[in-house]
Amino acid sequence: MVERTQTLIIGGGQAGLALSHFLTQAGHDHLILEAAARPGDAWRQRWDSFTLVTPNWTIRLPGMPYAGADPDGYLPRDEIIALFEHYAARLPVIYGARATAVAPHANGYRVQAGATTYQAGNVVIATGTYQGARIPPFAATLPPEIRQIHSGQYRNPAALPAGAVLVVGSGQSGCQIAEELYRAGRTVFLSVGSTGRAPRRYRG
Repeated sequence: MVERTQTLIIGGGQAGLALSHFLTQAGHDHLILEAAARPGDAWRQRWDSFTLVTPNWTIRLPGMPYAGADPDGYLPRDEIIALFEHYAARLPVIYGARATAVAPHANGYRVQAGATTYQAGNVVIATGTYQGARIPPFAATLPPEIRQIHSGQYRNPAALPAGAVLVVGSGQSGCQIAEELYRAGRTVFLSVGSTGRAPRRYRG
């Protein structure tokens, strides 16, 4: 099957959805291909207690700024998912469509996604930069009795075996997980790298 559109956006995360909003406003024919089956899929992979690290007032999806009652709070995972579900509902997103090839074509490009070929004058890649797990090479040398998981596999303290926990990485994920484990009574070691830090509050 062949489908034609003026612009094809590959990736239905916040960047792809934001672009779609502006194209819709301009009356520009377009489609979004999203590999996942549902909106906000990347957020669904976060742990149970995940929250944004920036305050709610900074949530400014084009055409839908934060309108809740807690602008200085930090949106939890399930509310983030609901936000994206609501935002994406009015946009031309095709779910379960993983783009596997992009090639030049007459007057534009040809994109393959499953059994469907898309022909478009413009293609925008909006797949994000945080989709792949980065595992340090030394992890492969650790004894097998030490359980290792990536932050994308972590859900809550109860899901981990008993014992102390080493959290490798001090970005948003590492610090949130380390804090949760500490509050749950675990002995926690946090391996701190060069990641910059933004305080949640300044002068109160």
